[in-house]
Amino acid sequence: MRRFWILTVILGTLLMGLAAAQQGFSLSGRIGATDQEAQEGYFAIDNQTMIVVKPGSDFHAYLRSRVGQRVRMTVEPDGESE
Repeated sequence: MRRFWILTVILGTLLMGLAAAQQGFSLSGRIGATDQEAQEGYFAIDNQTMIVVKPGSDFHAYLRSRVGQRVRMTVEPDGESE
């Protein structure tokens, strides 16, 4: 019986993860990075999520200018891509 419940929980978690991946998700919090991390493209959001971006990109410049501020980012799939 215990195996059944463990399997059910794992399967439910996987299904919820797949549904969230197709719909997108939002992150909100304070952006943190040391000077070296920001230069290399590593940014933390409230010490729970790490975002890595390509140095020199527009998004990199945006995140560097927002270190220490609260932001909300939404990641969702592009409707045109397959």
